[in-house]
Amino acid sequence: MRLLDMEFKYTPSTRTDITTTWRRFGFRPTTQAERSARLRRLGTQNTPASGLQITELKRYKRKVIPPALHLAAKK
Repeated sequence: MRLLDMEFKYTPSTRTDITTTWRRFGFRPTTQAERSARLRRLGTQNTPASGLQITELKRYKRKVIPPALHLAAKK
């Protein structure tokens, strides 16, 4: 359906129900109990005993190419 079709029914943004739109596409909001359970589960996983390791990020050094060579290399 296109905007110029006679069957198109315009709904102003002030009258749009966002929760209905998201549910139509399969979104189901989590309950407070589900959020609490997830936070408890994440809290126990982030303990040092879980075997997680922190890796150090190394900076990447980029080669500087003079502009004249850069333009010649693109062709």
